[in-house]
Amino acid sequence: MKRHNTRILFSLAGAAFLLASCTTGGPTVASLGAGSDSAYLNASRGRADAQISEQQAQQYSRQRQQVAEEMGLEQQKRRNFFESTGSTLDILNAARTLVR
Repeated sequence: MKRHNTRILFSLAGAAFLLASCTTGGPTVASLGAGSDSAYLNASRGRADAQISEQQAQQYSRQRQQVAEEMGLEQQKRRNFFESTGSTLDILNAARTLVR
């Protein structure tokens, strides 16, 4: 009987935990860092203190453009690495077939 009560107690505790975690909302995209700039801007849209200067807007735009360029360069660097590795393997395979 005691074992049965322990199972019921753990089952109820687990159900309570699941219900509590479902109702608290959990992490949002903004709290995880992905899109936090957009989430902040959307949350503060229309407020008097949310206004930024033209210079700040241009700086923000430049930073976003630089991030996009850096991501493109990283992707190109990875692509070049895999292409050079592939061509090296092709040369080694060709040499191996000649030796046979």
